[in-house]
Amino acid sequence: MRTIYLYDSSVDYQPGLDFGVPTDVFPLKVYVNDKEYIDKVTITDEEFYSHCLSGAKVTTSQPSREEMREKLEKYSKEYDKVYVVTISQKLSGTYDAISSIVREQNLQNVVVLDSRSASVKTTYIFYRVINAVENGINVTQEVIQQFVRESLLVFTVSTLEYLERGGRIGKAQSLIGKLLKIKPILSTDDDGYTYSLDTARTMEGCITKMREIAAEFAKKVENPMIIGGYGVSNMKTYLDKVLEDFKVHSVARIGPGIAAHVGPEVFGFAIGRGLI
Repeated sequence: MRTIYLYDSSVDYQPGLDFGVPTDVFPLKVYVNDKEYIDKVTITDEEFYSHCLSGAKVTTSQPSREEMREKLEKYSKEYDKVYVVTISQKLSGTYDAISSIVREQNLQNVVVLDSRSASVKTTYIFYRVINAVENGINVTQEVIQQFVRESLLVFTVSTLEYLERGGRIGKAQSLIGKLLKIKPILSTDDDGYTYSLDTARTMEGCITKMREIAAEFAKKVENPMIIGGYGVSNMKTYLDKVLEDFKVHSVARIGPGIAAHVGPEVFGFAIGRGLI
């Protein structure tokens, strides 16, 4: 059976990485001081980080509805099965928009899946979907929920300003005051909302605690798979310290579609049960 896997550009993955199956992307829209760009197409990561650091107003919106409709109809005709994995429904309207197009056009061979995640954790979910389908498993939203429970996103940011401004700070909202002068160690819940895992007073302490969290979670899952991610270049030094001695699958740049909501000074990782 001919199958293609689609995702939106909130999926951050290592440049040049081959998923080994037919794939395509729905690029999010990115706005810098109200000027529209296409995520990872008409603006580079570095250009976007530079805008952020200069104090520009940044935001995002879901991919072009017309482009989504055209691709969905095209691939529905060309492939026996089309799987679409999106950023969490709680964080973006992308899932709802794609689902409505599928219903309106009666695309019965298209399966739309909410990753309940973002960035490198959605990348992890995407890998799990591909691996499961290619091994004959019928992937449903219930299966996605299992993948989410078997994985963990851990990250830190230099400021909670972006998360607060975008209303995506969720359970960490009440902690903003006391986190201002210390390093937050954050994660996302099963709906993709941000919450606090821990805090540290120094970057060294933050790195140590993130390593401890990774090591503890790795004990709970079989053949742990780790995907790292970072924003501006100097964040990679910290990420490398967190992940040293761990077997790392890949390391991605955090693209504009996600950096607009967490800031450019970010690094972290997704860890989960390995592939079949």
